[in-house]
Amino acid sequence: AFAVIANSPLRIDLSCVLDHVVSELTAFLRKANRALRQATLGTLNSLVVTYGGQIGSSSYETIIAELSTLISDIDLHMAALALELCCTIMVDRRSIKNVGLAVRHKVLPQALVLIRSALLQGQALQALQKFFASLVQSANTSFETLLDSLISTAKPSQSGSLSKQALSSIAQCVAVLCLAAGDQKCASTVEMLKGILNDDSSTNSAKQHMALLCLGEIGRRKDLSNHVQIENIVIESFQSPFEEIKSAASYALGNIAVGNLSKYLPFILDQIDNQQKKQYLLLHSLKEVIARQSVDHTGQSELQDSNIVKILALLFNHCESEEEGVRNVVAECLGKIALIEPNKLIPALKVWSVDISKVTPPCFIYFMI
Repeated sequence: AFAVIANSPLRIDLSCVLDHVVSELTAFLRKANRALRQATLGTLNSLVVTYGGQIGSSSYETIIAELSTLISDIDLHMAALALELCCTIMVDRRSIKNVGLAVRHKVLPQALVLIRSALLQGQALQALQKFFASLVQSANTSFETLLDSLISTAKPSQSGSLSKQALSSIAQCVAVLCLAAGDQKCASTVEMLKGILNDDSSTNSAKQHMALLCLGEIGRRKDLSNHVQIENIVIESFQSPFEEIKSAASYALGNIAVGNLSKYLPFILDQIDNQQKKQYLLLHSLKEVIARQSVDHTGQSELQDSNIVKILALLFNHCESEEEGVRNVVAECLGKIALIEPNKLIPALKVWSVDISKVTPPCFIYFMI
């Protein structure tokens, strides 16, 4: 009922009962009934949006303390709702020092534990990204401290290295944090990450791995062409003896290209043609570029027609590669193109299939699957 009232355009005055309602609802967050806790989080969110200015600072601190206990991978949907409520509070009351302190002391530690979970994905991951973006903009919050906290969570523990999903989650949150902090902070972070890759004396593969993942996630969201030679610095990591570093470098290069297709896509295509030893990794970079393209309501992708023609010509040319791995990635790239540009791919396939060799059919069949 109170959720309906809070969402009503009538803006009904609840000042006489608001404190009591908030107190009662906050107590419900400790109940075992999952449906009750879920409904409570939604109602509190609506009340904060509509009546946030009438809720006292101490009530906010109590809400934050209670919702922090729900942030774990035991129930990711509940964790997402709790994080969304926390974000609503921070956005609405970001100027209140006590709110920022309560979030940093109660919610942030839980968020840093959650981000290491291999189960984190979907709505919960999106809510966590929004949480870090909101937190960096709240009162008396240090961007540098938050960045260090996030990167530190990626360090291997006594129980072993983090899962691939956890490292990806951390990198995504780092990227969102940097963008929310502004261009200057984002640029300085990119330079710091470049420095990690440029440090020839560094033997910390985990640190380099994380740097590459972060560069990829930032580059996917922001044009990094102002950072000189970043593509060459990333591609140098293809020489690493560690497979996870080479894979991360391929991922980073592809996602950096997404941020500025006109600059980096020709570079990748040229490298594929001229760097035979790196073809497999470069094709994975190209696959990232293709996979990240969105399609608008008219069915058009972000890739220009001329780029599609060049990509198809290159892929068909490498369908007959002697390396099975290269042929498989080519097939995956063709499959990705089929999802965004079927009208251009099908006619090209008809022409190509007329002169099909004995090596190519497996690649064609794999693509069709």
